Amino acid sequence: MERKCYAKINLSLDSLYKREDGYHEIDSIMTRISLYDKLIINKNKNGKLNIKTNKKELDNISDNLIYKAWDLLKDKVEDPGLDIVLEKNIPIAAGLAGGSTNCAETLMALNDLWNLNLSMEDLFNLGKKLGADIPFFFLKKSARAQGIGEILTPFDINLDMKILLINDGTQISSKFVYDRLKDYGTIDNIKLIKGLENSRKSVVKKFENVMEDVVYEAYPHLREIRDSLYNFKCEKALLSGSGASIFAIFFDEDDISKAYENLINKYKFVERVSLIDD
Repeated sequence: MERKCYAKINLSLDSLYKREDGYHEIDSIMTRISLYDKLIINKNKNGKLNIKTNKKELDNISDNLIYKAWDLLKDKVEDPGLDIVLEKNIPIAAGLAGGSTNCAETLMALNDLWNLNLSMEDLFNLGKKLGADIPFFFLKKSARAQGIGEILTPFDINLDMKILLINDGTQISSKFVYDRLKDYGTIDNIKLIKGLENSRKSVVKKFENVMEDVVYEAYPHLREIRDSLYNFKCEKALLSGSGASIFAIFFDEDDISKAYENLINKYKFVERVSLIDD
């Protein structure tokens, strides 16, 4: 069995307040992009989970969200042994929810492979146990995310945005950013969603991520990357999630092509991506 695990970006991200449970109440617009990891899953006869990846950073299996997904479901079958190969293409600790999408896709794959007949609600509840971003990937739609990210309202994006994604190899812990995050509650995501539904190009300039203040103070070189993208006439350049990836939105094909050609050899990861909105 093979599965694609699509990354996501936050077109908008606001923090409203810190909750009593320590999480931040957020209001965000999330959408999947065409960048993906690949999972190859096969049954084995030893009752154990074996994971192979192309990234040494993920060698600690007990820390891996794929392992945690398997661990949640393994007692539902007599023989839970699996060999999983993870082909990692999404940069790690990059604000693109690579671990979350791997986890969500593993839960969905095991539901099919083991004929568990789990409902979407069941999957949502399992995903929430493992991470706030995970339920989003069960939707397979763009969505407004509220709460800690688990309250989801899907909608359609009807705007053709050309996106250039850049990651220079910097890895940022989400906890590092959230621990230093101020509360804002200033972004009108309802208005932004209406603009995206109604194909209004002007809405792109109003995308915002309140985490940028924390990230750019700690990692000023990332601000320089963001600012440099405007030299190539992008409509908006923004940090995704808690970083360190930065995406630039274009409408003009020549402009994004020129940016790609000039930056492809400058940073560790530069890729043109499109929105995936099933």
